[in-house]
Amino acid sequence: MPHVPSTPSFRLDGKRALVTGAANGIGFGAAAALAEAGAAVTLCDNQKAAAEEAAAAIVRRGGMADVLVLDVTDVEAVRAAIAQRPHDHVLVTNAGTNKPQPNT
Repeated sequence: MPHVPSTPSFRLDGKRALVTGAANGIGFGAAAALAEAGAAVTLCDNQKAAAEEAAAAIVRRGGMADVLVLDVTDVEAVRAAIAQRPHDHVLVTNAGTNKPQPNT
């Protein structure tokens, strides 16, 4: 189960945040910090199970989190997903990889 870190002292109550690559690592840390600051956070990742587990950890700590399963290398899929979402106030573009093959 992911450990949810503490955050700095700022508030984002009433704001929405989208974090790519949010299932683990830096992206998860950013999502957790934004949620603790009061934002409703969408964890965007191509790893559904890991993103759902990370979002659940944030919710257990009292934050607001949901999941958007998306491969951000698919530009058309990203455009379509963003067009269907409510407006986000914060965007953290963290997704990345050093793997020569996409996750399956």
